[in-house]
Amino acid sequence: MKRLAGLAAFVLFSFACASAGEAGSRERVFVQALEKFDNAKGVQDYKDSAALLEGLLQDGYQNGAVYYNLGNAHMRAGQYGYAIAAYRKAKLFRPRDAYLDANLRQALMEAPGHLPESATPWWKNVLFWSGWLSYPEKFWLVAAWFGSGAILACLALLLRRGRLYWASGALVAVALVLSIDAALAYSEVNYARRAVVVQESVARKGMGTNYEPAFDKPLKDGAEFTIIDRSGPWVFGHFEGIGDGWLRREAIAE
Repeated sequence: MKRLAGLAAFVLFSFACASAGEAGSRERVFVQALEKFDNAKGVQDYKDSAALLEGLLQDGYQNGAVYYNLGNAHMRAGQYGYAIAAYRKAKLFRPRDAYLDANLRQALMEAPGHLPESATPWWKNVLFWSGWLSYPEKFWLVAAWFGSGAILACLALLLRRGRLYWASGALVAVALVLSIDAALAYSEVNYARRAVVVQESVARKGMGTNYEPAFDKPLKDGAEFTIIDRSGPWVFGHFEGIGDGWLRREAIAE
């Protein structure tokens, strides 16, 4: 038993050390990206900073700070579409950040392909608090309401108080509504339904360069749109004010 306990302790310690080492490595890369940005002497330095931050995202290190600084790096490099996409993701983690809002507005104004804003989804009007809370806060809130409901249910069983049952049910009902908002936020972070054009591109009426252009003019850097469908290397989107069309995936950022 002592050997098993010692082995278990060693495994846990090794796992903790590995996790700490991985976190430390990520932090070093993040600091390196910021230093590259602060000491940049040209566009390529900003692109290098963005590449380091993109690497963190690919490793699953998603948070508002990474997305925000990624947007800043792309903005300084003149890559407006990439900057807008990063700022939009950062908004999910930092919805009340005034500096982020200002930078996003600037990117939208300077982007050569800027299109009219799309209509606010109906569910955001129903779940009116959605834009106030960050992605992690929504999950913490769901856990808190469910936990409170469970505690009240236990007290109701112990004390045999009917009112506590009703209160517990009300808390769980609120938690279920909040969980819908949390699930939608998860979808926005991991399965984007919004994208941005990052290079001048011709949208097509079908999946192939042999199809006619969908619009009179090519789409330019910074044109935002809603993704309707995906098929192989092509994405079908709705572009506010001009219509629908197919684009190659390499021409967009999600």
